[in-house]
This record gives sequence, C-alpha cells and structure tokens, in this order.
Amino acid sequence: MEFPIRNITHTIERRAVEILTYSLPEEWIVREMTERDYGIDLYIEIVGKDRKVTGKLVAIQVKGKTEIKFNSNGKYTFSGIKRATINYWNNLPVPVFTIVVCIKTQTPYWASIDAQNREGRFKGENKTTSVRIKKEDNFNKIGLLAFNLTYSREKKWPGIESAIEKSLMSFTSFGPFCLICRRRPDTKACSTTIQYLLLQHYENYYLLSKHLYNKRPKPITYWYKEHLKYLKKGEAQGSLQFSYKLIKEMIIDFASDYREATRIANLLVVKHQAFYFSRKFPHLFVHLKKRPLTFVESDWFARYYWDEYENETQNIEMKFFDDFDGYDYLDLVDEINC
Repeated sequence: MEFPIRNITHTIERRAVEILTYSLPEEWIVREMTERDYGIDLYIEIVGKDRKVTGKLVAIQVKGKTEIKFNSNGKYTFSGIKRATINYWNNLPVPVFTIVVCIKTQTPYWASIDAQNREGRFKGENKTTSVRIKKEDNFNKIGLLAFNLTYSREKKWPGIESAIEKSLMSFTSFGPFCLICRRRPDTKACSTTIQYLLLQHYENYYLLSKHLYNKRPKPITYWYKEHLKYLKKGEAQGSLQFSYKLIKEMIIDFASDYREATRIANLLVVKHQAFYFSRKFPHLFVHLKKRPLTFVESDWFARYYWDEYENETQNIEMKFFDDFDGYDYLDLVDEINC
C-alpha cells in the first residue's frame, strides 16, 4: 500500500528553523509565516535585555544544509536564489537577512541581503543568484554583536546614506571651517550660521562614525550640556549659540574621526559599493572618481587643524571655494585612501 513520503528538504528546513530559534537570545520573538513561498520564512523581533518590545523587526529567510563546507577564507556560497526573490527583498521596508543553518554542527550563519545588494552581489540578469556566508557571522557572542550592529546600520541606512552624500559634498569646507573657529576668541559666541554648519558636520560625523567606523561618538546633547555648564560659570553668553571655546573642544574631539569616517564613506562610494552608488548618486560618483576629496591630503591636519600654514590662509573664507587641480588625474590618492 502506498502512502505519501515526507520530503527530506521539508525535514531539513523544519530542523533549520528549530536550530535557529534555539540559537537566538531567549528574549527575542520569532514569528513564523504561514506562507513561505515569497522568500520570507519568519520575522524576528529583537528585544533587549530589559525585555522592552520596541518593534525592531528583521525579515528572515531560513535555509538548511546537511553540512556547510567553508573555503580556506572562511566563506561559503549559497546558490539558487531566484531573481524575483531578490527584487522582493529589496522592496521590503525592514532589513532582510538570509540565514543558512548547518544541520551537522547545528550552527546558523547569517548574511545581510541589503549590504550584499549594495556590494553588487546580485547584479546581472541571471534568473538565479547567490548569497555569500561568512564563518564568523554566526550567533555566538561576537557574531550576535555583529548581527545587532548590522541590523542597526541597515535599519538606519537611509539616514546614513544621506550623511554619506552630504559629508562627501561638504567635507572640503570643513578644514577652512575649523580654521575660522580656532582663530576666534574663546569667549565670543558663534553666529547662527556657524552653529548650523557645525551641527550639520557633526550630524554627518555622528552617523558615519557610529555605523561605518564602529566608534561611539558623543551625541549632540552632550555638547549642549557642556554649553550650559559654561553659561552657569559665566564663561559664555546667555544664548543657544556655542562659545568658540566649546567649538574648539568639539573640533579636537571629533575632527580626526570625522575625517576617517568620511574617507571610509568615500571608499564605499568609489570602490567597495561602487555598483550601487554609481546608480544611486551618479553625479557624485563621477565627481569623486575624477576629483578626489582634499581629505586625502597628507598635510590636512597641519594645514587645517594645527594651523601651520598661517601665511597661506589669511583669507580663510576663500578656502571654502578652492579647487585642487593637482588631483584631477588621480583616482584613489596615496596610501591614505587605499
């Protein structure tokens, strides 16, 4: 007598979901989908140690493999993903991850679909494509931290992307801005224009430093609290405008990391995620390729931070509009931008 036979693939997929659920922090919420044919098997809601449910949703596709064999570089390619599925993932309003579970070792490995899309992983017109899995991207203590950081970056990507564009378009003005501020008397309050420029640079710095450079920058509220301290001491005027003394402290605190974070952003645009950015910001991409930004100058700090070129920078405001013809025929300039 014949009976239906349970497909081994269904068994592996069910086991993969069980292993993943067991591997996640116990406070996280796993919501399985009743329909799985469209590329999403479940949603994970990330819950912190305080157990507050704040709506941090991640869309997940789960795949199981009897055994995953990584190459010598600790990478594994999972193939056979339909182009239509990639298109669907790219249209979802939440970060999307593919998780491939090794049944033999009972280890799930994750990959950010959004990040691999920007890296050009899915370019082309083939009906199927693949996802790259890294051995270190699992759910042990370090891998879980990396997963959370990646989720946070992808969740906030629209703002980060805006900061990338703004910082790359305005960083050439940051050096002259530093000089203007550093040459002003400490007790003098800055103008509204100076403060707006400062806050715009700082907002760009905060997002890029935190999400691209993995730093822990001070929130802007920290500096407003410092400003209040100066007001109470009588070392600043009674207004919202920062004193130049405080601005100089800010510049000392964030200029170096801002420059490095902007350099990293530049490399994302012209090199590591060039396929994506050349289509998202084509005019910016072309300009950066043809005329690299001045933060690649090896003497940037001497010129703009330590003010060692005083004789050349008497008219600081003119520097806002300077061009640097020496870089016109270069791509990525010197070892600073490799």
